[in-house]
Amino acid sequence: MDTIKNYVETLFLEFPNTQEVQRAKQEILTIMEDHYLALIDEGKSEHEAIGQVISEFGSIDELREELEFATREKEPENAIAEAEMYHYLTERKKDTRGLSLGISGCLLAVGVLIGLSISGAEMFGFLLFFIILAISVGIIIYYGMQFSKNGLVLNDRYVPVELNKEAQKLKQGYQKSFQISLVFGIGLCVLSISPIFLFQMFTYAEYGIPVMFFFLAIGVFLIIYGGVNYASFDKFIKEKYFIADEDALGPNAMQAKYGSSAQGKHLLTRIYWPIVTLIFLWFSFSSNEWGRSWLIFVFAGIFYTILEALFVKK
Repeated sequence: MDTIKNYVETLFLEFPNTQEVQRAKQEILTIMEDHYLALIDEGKSEHEAIGQVISEFGSIDELREELEFATREKEPENAIAEAEMYHYLTERKKDTRGLSLGISGCLLAVGVLIGLSISGAEMFGFLLFFIILAISVGIIIYYGMQFSKNGLVLNDRYVPVELNKEAQKLKQGYQKSFQISLVFGIGLCVLSISPIFLFQMFTYAEYGIPVMFFFLAIGVFLIIYGGVNYASFDKFIKEKYFIADEDALGPNAMQAKYGSSAQGKHLLTRIYWPIVTLIFLWFSFSSNEWGRSWLIFVFAGIFYTILEALFVKK
């Protein structure tokens, strides 16, 4: 009997976990189990009965078409189109490249300052340091704002099953690039200390420090760029509704994630931390234990995680 159950579970792995799918799965399982018991009563062995039940079941193609059609019929009108997903991923890649360059530029600025200071050009080093730093911070601010705005037009909109599958294919195709960028990025960060030892062999160890920051800048760029781009596909894979900001779920995403507990989770989000802050201020002023009262936020964070898990839709 377990073999039949496992067979039916395998057949339905590709379908979304909806009420229609669960109902169809239960009906098929009931029919197959009844047929199996009838064959056993006829004197068939367990293996013969299981083999005959599975062989007589036939193809699931017709059922697949019916279920996929039913799913398409019930998709919300604001479903995300494939072109919108590709546009989002393209813009996200541009913004990620800008953020990565900005962060790497800050590291490079430090390396330039140290390198020129060692060479005796301290003032010129400070000048270049502030110029590169200002440009890098400006890039971070600009692309950071673009990064936040990029997903707003898709926020709380339905992710169709076909789009989910396409995103999974894209993520799988990008996996090799992600692994390469991660390996080389971490490798450069680990090996960034080696120039110091290399220059020390020629009694110029201090000249290895700016080279170290150059290695770090490249390594950090590769790690951030590859990691963020790889995670971008999850926006269309992990949830039924697109979530632009994990800390501010839309009504549809909230309902899909927390089900009937969505209103309770929304209320918890709005009142929990203000109450914790009031408790912190009351305890700190009344006891004058400012050195220890900050622990309230630590325990509150742990307790919030536990409460949030209780609201998640099972």
